[in-house]
Amino acid sequence: MRNASALAAAIAELGVHCSVEARGALALLLPVSSSFEALQSPDTRRTVVALARQHGFTHVAIELPSDRRSAGRDADAPLLRD
Repeated sequence: MRNASALAAAIAELGVHCSVEARGALALLLPVSSSFEALQSPDTRRTVVALARQHGFTHVAIELPSDRRSAGRDADAPLLRD
């Protein structure tokens, strides 16, 4: 059974703070700006995906702010995928 709240709590234990929206089998992560850096780590992203699977999700997406400059990112930065 999919549980977005339980997934958000499990992810918070990694030090990544976000809200999670369930969109069918997709877990949409809405991280706070202080968690963006932690999500750049491939190991952290793999762990997040594993936690999502444990909570009944098949896919994970991370919503980044529309103004990439405010998040300290270059608009032409490559998309991180695992």
